[in-house]
Amino acid sequence: MARIAIAGFLHETNTFSPLPTTLNDFSSSGGPYAAFLPDEEMLKVRGKTINRAFCGFINRIESLGHHIVPLIYAAAEPSNQVAENAFEHITGLITTGLSERGLFDGLYLDLHGAMVYEGFNDGETEILRRARSIVGDIPIVTSLDLHANITRESFNLASVMVGYRTYPHIDMYLTGERCALAMDALLRGRSINKSFRQIPFLMPLTTQSTNTEPNRTIYKLLDELESDPKIVSSSIMAGFPPADMAHTGPTLFTYADTQESADEAADKLFQAIMAREGEFTVELLEPYQAVAKAITLAKENLRPAILADIQDNAGAGGTSDTPWILEALVNQNAPLSALGLMNDPAAAEAAHTAGEGASITIGLGGKLTPGQSPFINTFLVKRLFDGEFTATGPMFNGIPTSLGKMANLQIGNVQVVVVSRRTQANDQSFFRQVGIEPAEMKILVLKSSNHYRADFECISSAIIPVNAPGAFHENAAKTPYRNLREGVRLMGKGPAFHPGNNS
Repeated sequence: MARIAIAGFLHETNTFSPLPTTLNDFSSSGGPYAAFLPDEEMLKVRGKTINRAFCGFINRIESLGHHIVPLIYAAAEPSNQVAENAFEHITGLITTGLSERGLFDGLYLDLHGAMVYEGFNDGETEILRRARSIVGDIPIVTSLDLHANITRESFNLASVMVGYRTYPHIDMYLTGERCALAMDALLRGRSINKSFRQIPFLMPLTTQSTNTEPNRTIYKLLDELESDPKIVSSSIMAGFPPADMAHTGPTLFTYADTQESADEAADKLFQAIMAREGEFTVELLEPYQAVAKAITLAKENLRPAILADIQDNAGAGGTSDTPWILEALVNQNAPLSALGLMNDPAAAEAAHTAGEGASITIGLGGKLTPGQSPFINTFLVKRLFDGEFTATGPMFNGIPTSLGKMANLQIGNVQVVVVSRRTQANDQSFFRQVGIEPAEMKILVLKSSNHYRADFECISSAIIPVNAPGAFHENAAKTPYRNLREGVRLMGKGPAFHPGNNS
């Protein structure tokens, strides 16, 4: 029986977001993603299939006869750079645990892969540096989000890195299980060789979904490769473009019994991606065009058309409070529609003070992103909610969730789900808490880049990505990067980055 330390520290950093990331953002209360679980609290997932990687790791590694020592698990909603004191505090809990509770035979780290902490420092590389300096030459296995931006140093420091292979991320639990199998192989003495490749272009978030082409086909290669008994693990990291770091962008890594097998597998994945480079591009409609198209579709279909407000996605560091599509819906007299989630604690408070059935005149949203203004109008307070509920969608099914005071504010045919805690619209339960059944709408506006697909795509007639202003540009050519590496292409077959040329 091996003794394995486990810890988690996850943050996806949008270095262009107007929202800072403080220690308070790593909390056990809030949206389904945020969490702060000290040591033994992590063990409450035993026997459960909660869709978090560390949960899958715990259940599988214990079934293989190993003993785990939990240290800490912390995660926060995506936003700007993690404050240095927050990074040092949480990393310190990990390193102190490793120093004081060792000796260990292995270390499992549940990481995101796109964390940046104050001063434009790569979080995962620093966590791995410090951990490796303490534990020495033992296996370190990490799980990673599909959107990871991975440095070669991180890859070298870890024994095996295993990435999610679905977007929406419905396989986080399964990724933890794959990590456990890799750890067990290392502990049993299997010699593993590894290979790393960096892709020379950025993948826009809207092209990264494994529900759609080209990634639907590309990611299937991972299972095909692993059908070869010589291949231990293979992963493709699609990258997280709104991070202004030299290593930002897609990478891939393979692990095999021989270096030749690892290199051959990596080359096959690299060639498959490069063969479809031209498909990783941006196609968006402006808000008024998108709403007009959705209205036409609503007349022709029983199921709702989805307008994806991708650039105001809380899951990519957006403020989740921009009013552009709401304004277009109201001005074009859209049919029965629902928009969510609008992050506006002041509006939610005003609605709760007024009570259900009241009319309130407020400025809704538009408060957090520079250059934007609230949408001022009179709304009917249709439904209120405040408390904890359980998420029901494929990503976070069974996870207790609280979004603070919530309200359904209606104007004309448009109902707006207003929340007091920022998270993206990836679960139908968020709408149902305030009396909206998503499938009954003609139009759904979802502030999400792709995760909405997990629970909403099955009820939709069409999906329309919208170019509404937000905390980042889906078209990276419009992003004011300063630190990207020279020559990386800003989308498939797109322009190359040269310092000083981006505006």
